[in-house]
Amino acid sequence: MYIVVDHYHIDREVVATAWNLCDRMISKQTAAGLNQNRLGVILVTCLLLAIKMKCRAFCEGEIADNLVRALCTLVGKNHTCTPQQISAMEKELLKTLDWKVNAPTMQDFVRLYVDLHPLGKLGARSDTFLAQYLHEITRYQVEQAIYKQALMMNFKPSTIAFAAMMRVEEGLEEAVLPLDMREAETLSLHGELKFEPAEVEECLFVLEHYTQKITPYEEYESEIQRLTAANIARNANADQALAPVGVTDGL
Repeated sequence: MYIVVDHYHIDREVVATAWNLCDRMISKQTAAGLNQNRLGVILVTCLLLAIKMKCRAFCEGEIADNLVRALCTLVGKNHTCTPQQISAMEKELLKTLDWKVNAPTMQDFVRLYVDLHPLGKLGARSDTFLAQYLHEITRYQVEQAIYKQALMMNFKPSTIAFAAMMRVEEGLEEAVLPLDMREAETLSLHGELKFEPAEVEECLFVLEHYTQKITPYEEYESEIQRLTAANIARNANADQALAPVGVTDGL
């Protein structure tokens, strides 16, 4: 699914919504009625519905038609799927789930927790990349967690998101996040959000085992600065190329 949304430059949060719909829809099926072809139609329909909810630009016109045709090809070489089948499955899915299709995702929880975190508050009034780093690296972990059964079957989405943020926080040096602030905020969030510390620690351990190593803040900051400089240079070159021949800034 990530390959599809990345190709169309769609927010990756769509995948979390699609899997939520898919899991709930499949749980309502009988073993006898769930063959490979039907499963494929459910998958692409859930992805399409998630895209419609999160990205309005794909809801109408030629863009929407092209997307549906592209999704039909994802069911598999040995199976068939038509736009009409997707439309019918969309109606069936909405009826089966009683239109309860906008459940909070782990990315929603990530945004909430980062906003409550002192680095999130700092980011609103600072030139540093700390708030962006906390959000992006936490979000990247929960994107990986979606496909890890040991995480999704044993922990709530809110717990996974919180543990992912704690993992990012643990990698920050004390100069960036002082120990007293770290401990005070962790206790505060644990209390306000009513997490069991032991459960968060267990989830954190599983996250470390199943997800990739976290990029240090210094490397992240350096890469962001490099990309920013490259974009500025590229835009400057584009502006220069568009300038009329013989026209200078001094005229």
